[in-house]
Amino acid sequence: MGHGRLIAGLAALALIIGSSWIALEYFVPSPPFRVTIATGRKGTTFEYFGKRYRARFARAGVELNIRETAGAFENVKLLRDPHSGVQIVFSVGGISNSAQAPDLRSMGLIFNVPFWIFYASSQPLDSLIQLKGKRIAVGPEGSGARYLSERILGRANVNAETASLLPLAGDAAVNALNKGVVDAAILVGDRMHLR
Repeated sequence: MGHGRLIAGLAALALIIGSSWIALEYFVPSPPFRVTIATGRKGTTFEYFGKRYRARFARAGVELNIRETAGAFENVKLLRDPHSGVQIVFSVGGISNSAQAPDLRSMGLIFNVPFWIFYASSQPLDSLIQLKGKRIAVGPEGSGARYLSERILGRANVNAETASLLPLAGDAAVNALNKGVVDAAILVGDRMHLR
């Protein structure tokens, strides 16, 4: 009889442990082993940090897939789309807010991003108004760089009607500036692209 109770007790314990494991797996799922982050175009700060995050995630046993995008605007759009396969994005402040995307949450500020204006001229650039009529690399449509560039240049009435705003960012913008294809390049990020 004692042997029967021991077997019944072990069976009950196994049932409790099995039920608890199934309940935990259902109600508190394990973290994913594979996630996708939307970064930006090749040669941009977002791409650089995406690669660094991939290395950190790998140390935790999580595969981080990097999805190249046009930048911050596209990233937020992908994050809001439940069918995009994107779970994490890089963005910049001012792209969205809680009224536009009430279902999204920010991890907070990861780093401050400097805003660089490089100008190819022997004359000093004392005011943004001097960029009127110039060819300016401001980043592609849909990027945070373009959004911020247009807002800042707009304060000096420099816009698509008064200057040529070109969709170049990162290394492509630096190369265009070095080759004389553009007169100015606006770079957003803390990586120095100039050689």
